[in-house]
Amino acid sequence: MGGILALGMDRTNKPEAGAVMIKAEDDVAKGRFSNFAQVASTPDSFVVDFSFVQGQNGWLLSRILLSPQHAKRLSVALAETVAKHEERFGKIETGPTLQ
Repeated sequence: MGGILALGMDRTNKPEAGAVMIKAEDDVAKGRFSNFAQVASTPDSFVVDFSFVQGQNGWLLSRILLSPQHAKRLSVALAETVAKHEERFGKIETGPTLQ
Protein backbone atom coordinates (compact mmCIF):
# COMPACT_ATOMS: atom_id res chain seq x y z
CA MET A 1 0.00 0.00 0.00
CA GLY A 2 1.36 3.43 -0.84
CA GLY A 3 0.91 6.88 0.58
CA ILE A 4 0.53 10.35 -0.84
CA LEU A 5 2.69 13.33 0.01
CA ALA A 6 1.53 16.83 -0.92
CA LEU A 7 3.82 19.74 -1.63
CA GLY A 8 2.23 23.00 -0.59
CA MET A 9 0.41 21.93 2.55
CA ASP A 10 -0.94 24.48 5.01
CA ARG A 11 -0.59 24.29 8.83
CA THR A 12 -3.61 22.00 9.11
CA ASN A 13 -1.83 19.50 6.80
CA LYS A 14 -4.47 19.97 4.15
CA PRO A 15 -3.22 20.39 0.59
CA GLU A 16 -3.46 23.92 -0.73
CA ALA A 17 -5.19 24.56 -4.05
CA GLY A 18 -2.87 23.56 -6.88
CA ALA A 19 -0.62 21.46 -4.60
CA VAL A 20 1.51 18.80 -6.25
CA MET A 21 0.49 15.33 -5.07
CA ILE A 22 3.37 12.85 -4.83
CA LYS A 23 2.60 9.14 -4.46
CA ALA A 24 5.05 7.03 -2.46
CA GLU A 25 5.24 3.34 -1.70
CA ASP A 26 5.34 2.60 2.04
CA ASP A 27 8.95 1.40 2.02
CA VAL A 28 10.01 4.67 0.35
CA ALA A 29 7.80 6.89 2.53
CA LYS A 30 9.24 5.53 5.77
CA GLY A 31 12.70 6.77 4.76
CA ARG A 32 16.25 5.49 5.24
CA PHE A 33 18.96 6.77 7.59
CA SER A 34 22.13 7.98 5.88
CA ASN A 35 25.27 9.06 7.73
CA PHE A 36 27.41 9.65 4.63
CA ALA A 37 26.78 11.49 1.38
CA GLN A 38 28.94 12.14 -1.65
CA VAL A 39 28.22 14.70 -4.34
CA ALA A 40 29.67 14.78 -7.85
CA SER A 41 28.78 16.76 -10.95
CA THR A 42 29.08 16.83 -14.71
CA PRO A 43 28.23 19.78 -16.95
CA ASP A 44 24.59 18.64 -17.14
CA SER A 45 23.89 16.85 -13.86
CA PHE A 46 24.64 16.43 -10.17
CA VAL A 47 24.85 13.00 -8.56
CA VAL A 48 24.17 12.63 -4.84
CA ASP A 49 24.93 9.25 -3.26
CA PHE A 50 23.44 8.59 0.18
CA SER A 51 25.12 5.78 2.11
CA PHE A 52 25.21 4.18 5.53
CA VAL A 53 28.72 3.56 6.87
CA GLN A 54 29.49 1.43 9.90
CA GLY A 55 33.14 0.76 10.67
CA GLN A 56 34.97 -0.14 7.47
CA ASN A 57 31.78 -1.20 5.67
CA GLY A 58 29.33 0.96 3.79
CA TRP A 59 26.14 0.49 1.81
CA LEU A 60 24.84 2.74 -0.96
CA LEU A 61 21.21 3.43 -0.08
CA SER A 62 20.19 5.78 -2.85
CA ARG A 63 21.67 7.62 -5.83
CA ILE A 64 19.80 10.79 -6.81
CA LEU A 65 20.43 12.54 -10.13
CA LEU A 66 19.58 16.25 -10.37
CA SER A 67 19.75 18.93 -13.02
CA PRO A 68 22.13 21.77 -12.10
CA GLN A 69 19.12 24.06 -11.69
CA HIS A 70 17.37 21.69 -9.30
CA ALA A 71 20.63 21.10 -7.39
CA LYS A 72 20.89 24.86 -6.85
CA ARG A 73 17.27 25.07 -5.63
CA LEU A 74 17.87 22.11 -3.31
CA SER A 75 21.00 23.77 -1.95
CA VAL A 76 19.07 26.95 -1.12
CA ALA A 77 16.17 25.03 0.43
CA LEU A 78 18.52 22.91 2.54
CA ALA A 79 20.46 25.99 3.74
CA GLU A 80 17.21 27.74 4.72
CA THR A 81 15.93 24.65 6.54
CA VAL A 82 19.21 24.17 8.44
CA ALA A 83 19.16 27.84 9.49
CA LYS A 84 15.57 27.51 10.79
CA HIS A 85 16.47 24.29 12.60
CA GLU A 86 19.42 25.97 14.32
CA GLU A 87 17.26 28.93 15.35
CA ARG A 88 14.83 26.53 16.99
CA PHE A 89 17.14 23.84 18.41
CA GLY A 90 20.63 25.41 18.55
CA LYS A 91 23.78 25.18 16.50
CA ILE A 92 24.50 21.92 14.71
CA GLU A 93 28.04 20.68 15.24
CA THR A 94 29.24 18.80 12.17
CA GLY A 95 31.52 16.48 14.12
CA PRO A 96 34.21 14.29 12.54
CA THR A 97 34.09 13.37 8.86
CA LEU A 98 34.84 10.04 7.24
CA GLN A 99 38.12 9.98 5.33
